[in-house]
Amino acid sequence: MNQKVHHHIKSISDKANKLIQRFYDLRNENENLSATVKELQEKLAQNQEQLDQVRTENIKLNESQSTLKSVNEASSERNQEIDLIVREIEVCLDQLKR
Repeated sequence: MNQKVHHHIKSISDKANKLIQRFYDLRNENENLSATVKELQEKLAQNQEQLDQVRTENIKLNESQSTLKSVNEASSERNQEIDLIVREIEVCLDQLKR
């Protein structure tokens, strides 16, 4: 009977040691994962900042593109007006030559 008790105590002790080792392993893994999370959060913050900068730049580029489009349209309209005036002048010159 004493041997059974001793065997049972040894079994409990072995299981306790395994649990303690598992605890330390999990604690180390948790520390590593926490460090990884911190690094990833820092990278996320940097990427978010870059994304904000790109979005701001994109907005500015879209505004510039819109402005250029307006200028080009106005320039095209002026060119058409100039072409019309030139044609009228040519017609007038033709009439004067007759």
